[in-house]
This record gives sequence, C-alpha cells and structure tokens, in this order.
Amino acid sequence: MANVLTISGQKGGIGKSVIAVNLAACLAVYEKKILLIDCDPQGCSTAWAGADDAGHRHDMVSVFTGKARFSDAIMKTPLPGLDILPAGFGLFETALKLSERAPNQTILRLLIQEDAPSGYDYIIVDAPSNFGFLSIMAMAAADWLIIPVCPGSPITAACDCLLKLVQYIRKNHKIPLKIGGFVFNQWQAIDDILRVSAMENMARIADLAYDTHIPYDTAVEKSIENKLPLVLYDIKSPAGAAFLHFAKEIDLRFT
Repeated sequence: MANVLTISGQKGGIGKSVIAVNLAACLAVYEKKILLIDCDPQGCSTAWAGADDAGHRHDMVSVFTGKARFSDAIMKTPLPGLDILPAGFGLFETALKLSERAPNQTILRLLIQEDAPSGYDYIIVDAPSNFGFLSIMAMAAADWLIIPVCPGSPITAACDCLLKLVQYIRKNHKIPLKIGGFVFNQWQAIDDILRVSAMENMARIADLAYDTHIPYDTAVEKSIENKLPLVLYDIKSPAGAAFLHFAKEIDLRFT
C-alpha cells in the first residue's frame, strides 16, 4: 500500500501546493511512483505540476459524480513516475453537495483504498487553505499530515487548530490519522527559524520538525510561471536542492 501524505494547514500562502508539487516531483526523481491529488478548486497543483490537459476530460469532479473511474481521471505529467489527479473548478460546487452528509468526509479515502491503481509508493494530497469540507476530506484520506510553517504564520495557534481537527477525524471516522512532521518553508535563514521557534515555544513540536528547511528562492516563483516543478526548471537552485533533500528525508522517515 502507498503512503498517503496530505499537505495541510489552516492559512493560505504558506506554500502547501508548492510543497506538494515539488515533494512529489523530487520523490519521482528518486524513482518513486507518485500520485499527486489536487483537492483545491483553484487547481494550483494541477497547473504547477505541468500536467497537459489537452484532450483529458476527467478530473476529481468526474470521479465524485460517478462519470469516471478514479484511474480514468489520472493524468501523466512531464516527469516520469509522477501522475496527477486534477481538481477541476467545478469541485467547489460538488463539494457543497457532498458536504451535506458527514460520512462523505471519507469519500476520498474510500476511493483511494478501493479504486486507486496499485504500484504507487506515495500518494500526496494537496488540501485547500481552510478547514472546510474539502480540507477535512483531504486530511481524512491521509495516513500522515505534513504541515508547512512559513514566516508570519501563527505557528502554535495553527498547530492547536490542526490537532483539534485530527482528533475530530480520529473520533468521528475511526481513522488513525497522525502528524507526519512540520516543514519550514520560505525562510531566509536558519537563524530566523531558531528565533521564531524560541518566541513561540515550539519545544513540543521540535521532534516532529524536519531537518530540511526550504529557503526563500525566486526560482520557485519562476518555476510556477513556467508551470514546471522546480527540479525540471532549476534543480541546482537553493530551493531545488532543499526539496531534493526534503524528499530524501521524507522517504527515510516513511520507509
């Protein structure tokens, strides 16, 4: 069975989609078979992964409405080993209908367990930036949560909210969801991380923080503009090297 990792967080702008795309791409570079699932109606991961949608008729909406099987909606990307299940803007309206029944919060988990093609090493889920239905669905689909921490985000407050939601999912859906770790993203220097960590009394999550931190790097923005994962745009950039190291750290932790 694949490890299912959801990239989750309460606040927008912390780089969930950037981390989801580039972690997936770097794991693929290490010859892992990866499925990236985009649960955000904005479709950022779909666009940034460089998926070619020409002639591709199906997406998450097609799957949820029964118009396509899970496997039929999966697309190839320019990177061998990396596939994606695109979101589709209609996902917002579909989610409103699905949210009327609480058991539907586990619909993606059931689809992954019953219909996802075999052979994937990792399934990485990009959750939207809120705690609405789609975010809960994305979290409930996971075995582990990977949580980005960026400058200016209220770290301890966001952590408390996420932990409450994890407890909700465990209690109401009997899912053994776990925190897979915190990754520092968009930081200028390690000294900034140490200073903020001290100010916010982050001792309780220190053991869950990854050694790798993703530095602020203009190459990330340029790779997004070119709709390519960073390893295909500039693998030697500071963030490119960091994402490769992060992917290796992830793989060591989960294998």
